[in-house]
Amino acid sequence: MNREATHRPGRGATVRRRGLTAAGAVVVASVLLAGCAEEVPTPRPEPASEGPALSQDQEAAVLEQVGAVLGEGTESGDPAVLKPRVTGPALEVRTSQLAVAKVRGDTDLVTEIPSSYAQLVSPTATEWPRTAYAITEATENLETNRLVVLEQADARADYRMWAWVQLVPGVTMPAFADAQLGSESVAPDDASLAVTPADALARYADVLTKGPEESEHGDAFDLLDADLVNRVQADASNLRNSDSFKEAAGKYSISFEPRKDDVRAVRTADGGAVVVGVVVGSELVQAEPEAKVPPLTRTQEALLDGKEPTNVLRTEYTDMVALYVPPSGSEDKIRPLGYSHVATKAANE
Repeated sequence: MNREATHRPGRGATVRRRGLTAAGAVVVASVLLAGCAEEVPTPRPEPASEGPALSQDQEAAVLEQVGAVLGEGTESGDPAVLKPRVTGPALEVRTSQLAVAKVRGDTDLVTEIPSSYAQLVSPTATEWPRTAYAITEATENLETNRLVVLEQADARADYRMWAWVQLVPGVTMPAFADAQLGSESVAPDDASLAVTPADALARYADVLTKGPEESEHGDAFDLLDADLVNRVQADASNLRNSDSFKEAAGKYSISFEPRKDDVRAVRTADGGAVVVGVVVGSELVQAEPEAKVPPLTRTQEALLDGKEPTNVLRTEYTDMVALYVPPSGSEDKIRPLGYSHVATKAANE
């Protein structure tokens, strides 16, 4: 089984709207009431909609600028080019992808982020950092849509791409508030959901590590066949059942931990939230002392950068994942929406 998906680098920097519509139910915006109680009543201004902190046109311009930087970075192979418009886990993963592309002499594993989008989700936040979201169109070779997360660190900073995931084939995205109203950011410890965003990410990491049958949280998730959990379990099974692995008395383990500071969430129209975060995977393949464990993928081979195989192969994955978490009191399960599964480190010591 090929353990890594092939992506083409982004091309072009023009952002185009395609089929942008209000998605589902509309959340009633909060209103600000001016004036205080006085002895003599005075007329009050009409309630004003809080509205999005970033308009659709402004977000489209940001996406265009991000797309241009991504294309320039892929073409030049220089991760420093990315920094004005890419940050956080997106910068970490993209930097690793560019390094792998340089070693291999091609860019087919640098993830393509389409420059056309289907839906924008703008924030209503009045404080910083502010986070916006965009769902792209499918790629030219029919890979599924990406969910892109943009973040503005402070009032003077530019919005930068903070994360992306590739949506799972067949997934149904939840509805968001009308774009003219904007969507509320949700804190990692928000208790209005079935579980907090931080807890949802931690429970998903546990299911990734143990599998849905062994994890105590397995029943809390509605997993599609193409989800990351099933991919990780299938890769592990294929390796353990290979003849070469059995002959070398191989041992295999993989575990995932949530990165606590890398959690972002946005309110959905039903009161739930889309949660985007990072889980770090640690994989170990070990054989008997006389055996050799070669790289299992081209990415691992590039990350090892010519080192001779030993009986140990360690790989670290920086995985960006997206989950839908229902509101408190709902009978719905947590639904994984998409992921980016990328090896960012490898060692054979």
